[in-house]
Amino acid sequence: MAYLSEHCVFSPLTEDLISSLSGFECEQAPDIAAFFRDEAVLNERQRLSKSYCFYRKDTMEIVCAFCVSNSSISMRTMPTDTKSDFTADIPDDKRRSFYPATLIGQLAIFDGFRDKHIGDEFLNLIKVWIATEASQIGFRYLVVDAINSPKVLDFYSRNGFETLFDDEQTEKEYRGLHGRKPLRTRFMTYNLTLMKL
Repeated sequence: MAYLSEHCVFSPLTEDLISSLSGFECEQAPDIAAFFRDEAVLNERQRLSKSYCFYRKDTMEIVCAFCVSNSSISMRTMPTDTKSDFTADIPDDKRRSFYPATLIGQLAIFDGFRDKHIGDEFLNLIKVWIATEASQIGFRYLVVDAINSPKVLDFYSRNGFETLFDDEQTEKEYRGLHGRKPLRTRFMTYNLTLMKL
């Protein structure tokens, strides 16, 4: 079922729109809900990220939201095996020390719509929009810092994202982190050249 396409309006998340919308609750991630309600516009003013949402025009309820910003994937400190796998489909003369990317920095489905099972549709619409409408400059990858839980990692995996590193220890070394604590997030990538548009 295409709930978002059939029932919702897609829009930048502006200050005026935020004041008109209701439903900024997300029990599983209250900090992300607070970001869209309180911080998204401030981030945009500082040119740190830009937020968008789907909302019900009939009820003026926010359904889901995400923010994006420019990013990159650095090859400089990447282990040789990982680098070889990552660049395998890139011609030698196009390889570089970093690759342009777009970061999906925050992503939320609000509590009033969690029972609609719209996560896969939402992420697919984001990918298509970024690859077509939002692509003003060249970039090859979408990246996310996915919460390190089986449910979240599975969500991104089934939507074509892959962890960049096979194990947490290698990722810790790449990110310059130390200690035994598990990673709070895992770095995942989606190769936009794989999209069939």
